Amino acid sequence: MSAAPAHAVDPAELERLRTEVRGRVLLPGDAGYDEARLPWNRSVDQRPAAVVEPADVADVQTVLRIARAAGAGVTTQPNGHGADGALEGVVVIRPVAFDELVVDEQARLVRIGAGVNWGRVLAALDGTGLIALAGSNPEVNAVALAIGGGHSMFSRKYGLTARSIIAVELVDAAGEVRHVTDADDPELIWALRGGGGLFGVVTAIELALYPGDRLFGGGLLFPIAHAEAVLEAAIELSRDEPELGLDLGLMRFPDAPMVPPPLRGQTVATVSLVHIGDEASGRRFAERLLAVAEPIADTLAPFTIGGLAAVAAEPVDPMPVADFGSALDLTAEGFPRAFVEAFLAGAEAGLGRASVRAMGGAIVEELGAGQSAVGAIGAAGLLSSGVVLFDPAIDVEASLRPLRELAAAFPAEGTVPTFLGGGSTLADAYGPEVLERLAAVKRRVDPEGVIRSNRPLG
Repeated sequence: MSAAPAHAVDPAELERLRTEVRGRVLLPGDAGYDEARLPWNRSVDQRPAAVVEPADVADVQTVLRIARAAGAGVTTQPNGHGADGALEGVVVIRPVAFDELVVDEQARLVRIGAGVNWGRVLAALDGTGLIALAGSNPEVNAVALAIGGGHSMFSRKYGLTARSIIAVELVDAAGEVRHVTDADDPELIWALRGGGGLFGVVTAIELALYPGDRLFGGGLLFPIAHAEAVLEAAIELSRDEPELGLDLGLMRFPDAPMVPPPLRGQTVATVSLVHIGDEASGRRFAERLLAVAEPIADTLAPFTIGGLAAVAAEPVDPMPVADFGSALDLTAEGFPRAFVEAFLAGAEAGLGRASVRAMGGAIVEELGAGQSAVGAIGAAGLLSSGVVLFDPAIDVEASLRPLRELAAAFPAEGTVPTFLGGGSTLADAYGPEVLERLAAVKRRVDPEGVIRSNRPLG
């Protein structure tokens, strides 16, 4: 993240936050500051000029006014899953008080406050027969994922999450409260659909909901000896069934007591799938994978939208992580073997997981793609990988280098910003034309560059 130099910030001005903001304010040196400044990713040592939990929209306006006067930037960080910078000279807003959540079944939309995580949204949708284009982790913030592009296991059927944004409520850099839709500012909402938090402090969004009364899916784990054949079968399935949600990958479990004995210290191939439909048709898809090898574990079952997070079963507790993401051509000849070889090489140095989310379907074909910055993405797959840094002796570069080489050997164009790893900018996701258009919107709504983001333009 780009940030104003620390010496440019007037600390006396920031002291006014204590008396003029009704919500919680923590400045460096305060009791509780060191805990409040921590992002979800504990490997990021961010030290912002202040951490503020605004009580309401008026508080947000006050924070922006005081930050401008102090020469500080402002960024919104609900949980810190995408934290990626030291944040000197930046005021961090934690929008915990913006906890509104309203499901309108008749209009097929959900209104979500900026402090709400996906787990709450999914629980609220249970029993409605409707689904949102949710992320795979219940502790990920719903607004942050949506404005950052957002890929869901439902995206091959209904498109990327950003494209389902109907309206955004925000406070802009000048302190003006705005309700942004296609009707009143089509260029700004285009930018908000994938441009992230660069354009204001978002307080709520409205997302479209989609039919999904019957769901089937879960995860399969296979012995590493069958990894290449399993991955090949999963890739072929992704080609044949463009609406089926698929995530295929590799994982090395630590040899630790918290891991079940059959998996302790094991390296496995993984396939997660989500089918919008009945169990019978979903199992027919799964049989194509089960015919290749017998799984070590099988959690496939019918489920409701409230149980979506169990499909990926991702970690929810904060931890130190180094990550890497990239677009990949997983359909290229030789990819399954190269993926396995790259992962095993990285695992010897500490790599714990690497997975590829299948793209295609509505992600590339949806007619409404032109109304969002994230656009139509032609890449066949998106890589996500991580090294957990509990052991300080882990060599991060050696762990991730084989995957960087894999991405170079099987390149693809276009990605979703929420899949980018640390140190990335929007220039790693978008081409020059989109970046210039985003920059033009930024100049119009925030000419002084007060609003900062985890993903700057470049």
